[in-house]
Amino acid sequence: MFNLLLAGTPALLNARGTGTPGFIVGPIANVMGIVYNWLFNFIYSFTETGSLVLAIILFTLIVKLVLFPLSYKQIKGTYRMQMLQPELNKIKEKYANKNDEESQRRMAFEIQEFQRENGASMFAGCLPLLIQLPILYALYYIFNQPYQYVDVINHIYTNVTNALLNIDAATRVDILTPVILSKNMTVDVSVFDQVLGLVKTMSATDWNSVISAAGSAGNALAEIITQKHAIEYFFGLNLVSTAGLNFPGIIIPIISGLSTYLSTWYMQKRQKEMNPGAMDDAAAGMTKSMNVVMPIMMGVITINVPIALGIYWTLSNLFSVLQTWATYRVLDKKEKKGELTFKDKKKHNKKEEPKSTIVDRNKFTNQKGAGDSGRNPKNR
Repeated sequence: MFNLLLAGTPALLNARGTGTPGFIVGPIANVMGIVYNWLFNFIYSFTETGSLVLAIILFTLIVKLVLFPLSYKQIKGTYRMQMLQPELNKIKEKYANKNDEESQRRMAFEIQEFQRENGASMFAGCLPLLIQLPILYALYYIFNQPYQYVDVINHIYTNVTNALLNIDAATRVDILTPVILSKNMTVDVSVFDQVLGLVKTMSATDWNSVISAAGSAGNALAEIITQKHAIEYFFGLNLVSTAGLNFPGIIIPIISGLSTYLSTWYMQKRQKEMNPGAMDDAAAGMTKSMNVVMPIMMGVITINVPIALGIYWTLSNLFSVLQTWATYRVLDKKEKKGELTFKDKKKHNKKEEPKSTIVDRNKFTNQKGAGDSGRNPKNR
């Protein structure tokens, strides 16, 4: 499943160089931007300080709740596969020493039929992850350009630009030229749109130097910048800037990687508890490698995206662990009470078969001497 996310990594990193989300992610970003704007305004009506990060927390919770039915289906499908694993292993053991094409084809057929009869699928967990990819891409643009999606922030950026333009031209040139040169930009400081473009790139250090150089002429600007920082900053972290490798920004990639590891580790832990030793050496080695590669990959990605997106990913992982724990707890209780039911995907059969938790795998064997229990797939 994680291969799907890794495959989408280049697109997420390439998005850094683009100003618009495109015709696929664009509509998703617009819809999510409307929701996020509403959440932000709701929180902003109570508090200005930290309103952006509080909106992220609430937004993450809502996304997880909306996706919970799919997540529940994913975990239930995984749970089902874990219940069937002992029988699947028996099928594999039967063909362990048979490497010819016909034997491998028959093994694949028996596994496929066994899973179909029991309503299980190896790809049960792909859909929630596929849905998360466009959400991540859309959130990149929302958090990287909050002034385009959040009305309050757009209003503040407009006020900052107007405050700069209200400073006399000579002073304005003097205080902005060092910033412009440091960013290798060409800006006409008398044109609103160009000054706004510069404002969007300026860091706290840039603002400190500008306000200090402006003196009393920058008093009105200083008040607006204080308001801007109260919204965008969280414990010294500028949520709309990239994390980078410097402190304290580097904290976000670290906790993002750790939360990813926690999420994958907990899922593997539950699988091992249900079926100790179920995976062969090759599968176990691949799983261990993925548990190391995936957190590192997410940490590297988070270095190059807005800090707000790293916080969203971290919170999403923590909520996922909580959802997994709660869902497994419910499924375990239902299984002990015999109340756990799975949808049988074999709907086309007119003959009703006896209900059972796991369909007998011998139903699909066709070895010589197996008696009447075998069934030749060629006669199907």
